[in-house]
Formats: sequence, C-alpha cells, structure tokens
Amino acid sequence: MEQLRITAAAQFLIDRRNKPTCRDRLPTELRPVSYEDALAIQKVTMQLIGDNVGGWKTVLPVGDKLNIGPIFAKTIHKHSPCPIRLERGICRIEPEIAFRFKADLPPRAAAYSDAEIKEAIGATHMALELIENRYSGTEEVTYLENLADCLFNQGVYLGPEIPLEKAIAAAEIDFVLTQGESKPFKGRHPNNGPILPVLWLANFLREGGIGIQAGQVVITGSFAGVHEVKPNSEFTIDYTGLGKMTVSLSP
Repeated sequence: MEQLRITAAAQFLIDRRNKPTCRDRLPTELRPVSYEDALAIQKVTMQLIGDNVGGWKTVLPVGDKLNIGPIFAKTIHKHSPCPIRLERGICRIEPEIAFRFKADLPPRAAAYSDAEIKEAIGATHMALELIENRYSGTEEVTYLENLADCLFNQGVYLGPEIPLEKAIAAAEIDFVLTQGESKPFKGRHPNNGPILPVLWLANFLREGGIGIQAGQVVITGSFAGVHEVKPNSEFTIDYTGLGKMTVSLSP
C-alpha cells in the first residue's frame, strides 16, 4: 500500500475507536493485503492516536502469521471499577499474565539474549485483556484487517503481582471465575509458557526500530479464550496457586 492509503486507513481506525457506535469496515481501497501493510497501519496509528504506547499484545508467530499489536497507555487500568466498552451488553475478557518492564530494550544491531530480556522485566501481574470487536460482524473481515486494528484489544486490567519465576513456569493454570456462581475452567498457554512470546517480541521490535520501553507491559495470549462477565458487578477470578483478583467492569 502507498503511504497515503496507509495513513488514511490508520485515521479511519482511530476515528472509529472514538465513535463506539460506528462499526464500519475499512473501505476496500484501505484494506491491508499483506502483513507489511497491516503493521504499517499499526505504526501510523501509534503516531496519530494522541496516546503513548503503554504495552504490547503478542503470541509466537505461526509460520508467517504474526500476532502483535500495541496497547495504548490510557487503556491500561489498575483500579476497579475498570472502564470498558460493552458488546451486546456484556464484557468480554481474556485471563492472561502481564510482564512489566523496568528497563528499556532499545533498537540495536545485536540480538538481545534471553537473560538480558528477563533482567529487564520488573514485575509480572495477573491481567485481563479487555476485548472488543470493532467491526459489525455482518461481513467476513480478514485477519489482516483485524491485525491492522490491533487484534480486538481495547485495553488491559492489571491485577496483583505474582512472582516472576512462577509466571515463567505457568504453562497451565486452573481458574475459577465467580460472579454469583463459580465457574471452574482449565487453562493452557497457547505457546506452552507466557515468557516465550516476550523473548520473541523484544527482538522483533528491536529489528523494527521500535524497541521496548521501561514501564510498558506485555501480554502474551489468553490461557482460556474469551469469557463473558456482567458489567457493574464484581467478579473474582482465581489463578489457582498464583493468587486471585476481584474487579468490576463499568461502561
């Protein structure tokens, strides 16, 4: 895509974020047709949205399929009630682990070692990714269109800290979600460990001239898909063996 169309696509997606009732699909001429297009739209979105990048979401690539998107600082929350936009009157969340960086990993020629990346991590948290499909669902939207729009992310709720070594080892977690009634479910990380996408991301961003900044958080995939909870009603989610958090989500 030429730069003018990339910029127009980014502005379209920003405008749509600011108008929650608008769920129009990107016009045909602004739709990405390659991963390079989608990531270029993300990059211009970061430049034009009027907010800092507060973190990233990612999992390991599958073949040439990339799964990465910026999370904007104003959408990262630490207090309850946590703001959220509803879908069909409900809140959609994914239980994850977040890694918060205490040191920069700036762009450079040499690859970062696993040890350097782990040393730059300052804390790990239980976290909920806040999910939003900003398309109407009336048309079949391509993966590249969703990638350009940061893969359904509308923010993150950061819960209590958990020890780094336990976070790294957490390939499987038993969860209990309680909102009125208790719902147990088993979770497994899509890459068999939440640290692995962090190690990949640090060098992917380094190669792209972006890097990771101190204070940013990285989430690396849901352990158990998407779950729905009611708004304006406290719920508790227990990460068995790691801790629990109680939060309310409010539109």
